[in-house]
Amino acid sequence: MDDESKPTFSKLVCQTARENEKFLLENDDAKRAYDLIFKLWNYCFEVQYKCMTEGPYSIWPMMLHVIGSKIYSMINAILLGDIPTVYMCMRVILEGAVDTAIIGVGRFLEEPFPKDLERLKKLERKKNISFNEKCELLLPSWVDDSTRENCKKLWRTLSEYWLHSHGIIRKLQETFESEFKRTGRAAPPPMWAMAIPYTYQAQDIRDLKELADNLQELLHIIKVLFRPFEPKDDEST
Repeated sequence: MDDESKPTFSKLVCQTARENEKFLLENDDAKRAYDLIFKLWNYCFEVQYKCMTEGPYSIWPMMLHVIGSKIYSMINAILLGDIPTVYMCMRVILEGAVDTAIIGVGRFLEEPFPKDLERLKKLERKKNISFNEKCELLLPSWVDDSTRENCKKLWRTLSEYWLHSHGIIRKLQETFESEFKRTGRAAPPPMWAMAIPYTYQAQDIRDLKELADNLQELLHIIKVLFRPFEPKDDEST
């Protein structure tokens, strides 16, 4: 890209973001996805602030530097039509939230951040602990069995379809097959798999509804994982 084209591209990015925000606010299923990202941001910010001021102090660095920064990335991505990047950020957030719950109140509490996280990762490598096993064996006792299963299920969904190149291709293939069954016609690939920034169209609402469902699950999981670290009702009002 030459120097003369850069201002043109930045103008396109800003214009696309404005048009997409209008689309997201005017369509219920799309608005739900957009709203859930901000609900996630607001909730995590309240927990982060409480932990910064009252403790446990090992939690807020992960909240600020990993989870919080990825939520900002999700906002930018959804405004540019980049749905795959939203999902990629969701997996980082989910993994960070699970690690935060484990190191926040547990066997690594005596170590300051990031040594507590390093000890956790060392244990995972030494014992060859998978994400599923970590959810089953290491999450604190306040995390109920249903949430543990939902953690594993959401992680599998994010990993299977959105994180790796073959996952995105698998998602495209399933999209083509579903559309052909529904209409009897071959469908063009979704624009999130072709060009970013991209202005949303009516056919994208189905993908945004699916995104909203997954975001709702992520928010529910995080609220369970972070329940002991939440500010009291009278502190957050």
